[in-house]
Amino acid sequence: MSALAVYLLAFIGLIALAMPIGFALGLSTLLVFVMTDQPVQLFTQRLWTGLDRFTLVAIPLFILAGELMGGSGILQRLLDFARLLVGRFKGSLLQINIVVSMFFGGINGSAIADTSAVGSMMIKATKEEYNDGELVAAVTAVSSVVGPVIPPSLPMLIYAFAAGNVSIAALFLAGIVPGILLGLSMMIVTAILVRRKDYPVSDRRYGMAEILRITGRFLIAAILPVIMVGGVVGGFATPTEAGCIAIVYALAIGFFVTRQLTWALVHAAMVRTITVTAVVMLLISVGNVSTWWLTIEGVPRWISTALQETTSSPMVFLALMLVIYLVIGLFIEQAAAMVMLVPIFAPLASAYGIDPVHFGLFTCLALALGLVTPPVGLCLFIAGGIANVPIHRVFVAAAPYLLAMFMILLLVTFVPQIYLWLPRMMGL
Repeated sequence: MSALAVYLLAFIGLIALAMPIGFALGLSTLLVFVMTDQPVQLFTQRLWTGLDRFTLVAIPLFILAGELMGGSGILQRLLDFARLLVGRFKGSLLQINIVVSMFFGGINGSAIADTSAVGSMMIKATKEEYNDGELVAAVTAVSSVVGPVIPPSLPMLIYAFAAGNVSIAALFLAGIVPGILLGLSMMIVTAILVRRKDYPVSDRRYGMAEILRITGRFLIAAILPVIMVGGVVGGFATPTEAGCIAIVYALAIGFFVTRQLTWALVHAAMVRTITVTAVVMLLISVGNVSTWWLTIEGVPRWISTALQETTSSPMVFLALMLVIYLVIGLFIEQAAAMVMLVPIFAPLASAYGIDPVHFGLFTCLALALGLVTPPVGLCLFIAGGIANVPIHRVFVAAAPYLLAMFMILLLVTFVPQIYLWLPRMMGL
């Protein structure tokens, strides 16, 4: 049996045994190192070189900034502003859920964190109001996918590090239009679904003084993504520096403006940041070793030759990649899939003449759909758990939203002009 076959069988077998992706990837790679008489010292060296990049420091800084803002009362301000915008629509609590996810995703950049935070705040009240737990959970889960698309985005950072030839600033700008389109499509689907339901409609009216107060409170929160994205895009700060600035801003807001942040909450945010960062860094580290070994074995070259012999069309290549990503996303979490696949497929996309920003955004969105599709579907499980609704009922309720998201994904894949104009206008 070839070393590649052993590697694949070992990896799939360990995943089937419910071993975490990072450990499964590392152990299967170590096994073939031993089989092919590669020095084990080289394995440990490659583990380190996978992390020996200063720009990776931006990842924990972005995570911590989002955690601090989540614990500083900002979510309530986002909720108040969303209620001001769409509170008088039928099914307004569902629409508010989507709008809050768009705003909070732009601050936190993580779909899973979005589902947990927004879900814990919105699901119970909305379920009691509408008595429709599966729809509430479905809306919470699918709307959280906007988080990895609207900048600043943690998956975009991971993609940029894995690909190595794409501008983080350009990716951030490119995500704005698709993120808005995703949010609007979900709001349209919600409006259609609730049209015939006997949901109460709010008749609350806001005075000008209250509108100004709510808007002012919202703008304090909205400045954070502007600082992070604007600093990187404008060239005033590197992603790492932007992350530091965001942390200082989040601490200042939490302690001196909202006054809801405490040292206990800061400690909890730092613990969560360390946990998430450890998982991401482990994936990046073992992914570097795995990619190096696969390159030595000639796997990327073999895949490249096979695909280029199959088709010379960039559109056909993107269609094939779309199928691959959607299937992989069913079983492997987004960050892990990017660490494993991007170093192989990003150079191949460049060989087909596909813009690196185009392929990067396509990759982030296609793999994000796996967060809301079984059997992994982490966001579905989190939202279903909070709503106390079985996962299969949440998935059925989410089906119309998944169809809308797939339509946006097709636009992102095959009509990149709808979002590439923005980074190009900025000279990126």
